Amino acid sequence: MWALLHSSFVQSQLIHVVLVPAAVAGLVAMSSRFLAAGTPRLARGLAGLAVPAAFLAGYFAVYRDFTFPPTTVLSWVPWFVLLLAMAASLRGWTDGAILRPALSILAAACGAAVLLWPILGRETFDMALPVWAVVAAVWSTLWVVSGLRGVGRPSFLAVSFITSGGLAVVAPLSGSILLGELAATLAVALGASLILAGPAACSLVSDAGRATTAFILGALLLDLRFYAGAGEATIGAFMASVAVGLIAAVAIGRFRREGSWAVLGSAVCALIPVVIAVDFAFRASRMGGGAY
Repeated sequence: MWALLHSSFVQSQLIHVVLVPAAVAGLVAMSSRFLAAGTPRLARGLAGLAVPAAFLAGYFAVYRDFTFPPTTVLSWVPWFVLLLAMAASLRGWTDGAILRPALSILAAACGAAVLLWPILGRETFDMALPVWAVVAAVWSTLWVVSGLRGVGRPSFLAVSFITSGGLAVVAPLSGSILLGELAATLAVALGASLILAGPAACSLVSDAGRATTAFILGALLLDLRFYAGAGEATIGAFMASVAVGLIAAVAIGRFRREGSWAVLGSAVCALIPVVIAVDFAFRASRMGGGAY
């Protein structure tokens, strides 16, 4: 055990995947609390950027790619995260009830087109359009559901944490250590935010936090399916995890106020499909395969 902890690979993973995003999330949380007395509005806006800031820090520690124009599929992710964080923050000054689903659908459609372009660009229009439409429709639907009023912020954090944690396990089994590292980075960012904010009043996931988290999860799932070669059953189980967890949060919230029961119930419901996805991936890994 000690020999494993002293290996350079494990130490690198602990620093880049765990310590960096956790430290950034903690720094943003402490900064927002320091500003809360004097400038509460600025403090709330800063607190809402904890998740995207922590993920971006971990992304740069792991992948170190901030080129423009982006040269790989994954190098598009930080630019989308930055744009979504800014757009969602500005949207707070307007009618969010109208712009929330519009932003979700637009971002999912653009993200699917950009991230799938290396594949769709080689196909005919008749072949590429249905693939893009299905991916964008599923992505935007789950994104819109995650923003429903009945889905509390702690429950959204818990479901996203469970799903990203499962992705961190499944991606290496599918042959992509890099995707596993990025999924683990997101899980650490979400977990740190949930711990720092507490289950009762989670201020560290604003509209910007929800939008960027939904995008990152969708981008990782898309990469895992089309570039790492994960099976349809595995991806379907992850989508079921998000859907079932969020629906459970809404259902529990109708009987009890948002609190520990809603967070725990949604997390347990989301965990069951994730376990199934891990089982699918473990069985598929025995047959070989891999990507990057």
